[in-house]
Amino acid sequence: MTLTLIHLENSRSDRIVWLLEELGLDYEIETHQRDPRTGRADAAFKKLHPYAKAPMLRDGDRLLIESGAIFEYVMGRYGDAGLRPDPSDEDWPDYLQWMHFAEGSAMLPILLDHFQAAGLAGPPGESMLAAMAKDGMADLYAYVESVLSERDWFAGDRFTAADVMMGWVVEVVEGRGEIGPYPAMQRALERMRARPAYQRAKERAAGAA
Repeated sequence: MTLTLIHLENSRSDRIVWLLEELGLDYEIETHQRDPRTGRADAAFKKLHPYAKAPMLRDGDRLLIESGAIFEYVMGRYGDAGLRPDPSDEDWPDYLQWMHFAEGSAMLPILLDHFQAAGLAGPPGESMLAAMAKDGMADLYAYVESVLSERDWFAGDRFTAADVMMGWVVEVVEGRGEIGPYPAMQRALERMRARPAYQRAKERAAGAA
């Protein structure tokens, strides 16, 4: 049975494509566009699930949401290709932390900054929310940089699915034009982008758009 990724342009679903390529699985991509006026998903997307958020993964009659849950589902059901340390592995605690950090602690300051920059909390850069976002982003960058300064990958000396999850966060830093002061993040991004599966995923996602 073929897996189908429900993909929304300019969203975090890109990393599901990357994971599927790393695992060597057969899959299809069903792409939905954002409304050019509101930036929100199209009407067809909203009919797919009661809580219509990208990414979604369809496997037969089952439709899953939540990036972390999709990662665990796919690797648990179809094999992890060595991308998930065993719980007895010394790197497993770090792996577990970063798998959850990407959509937990990392996303809060990113979203806060997005909302304040869009003027949803008063004039951009002037609200209490803007100050919180600025401090949160500084803490996030410093923490990620400190970890990647000591090792090549988030969960240790080998590439894991945690790097796929966190890769999107590092790309956010680059996309904001703020990665310059963080050489360890720059090197990590270069290593990620050198992976054939990453390159295939970018081509596949672009071709499906």
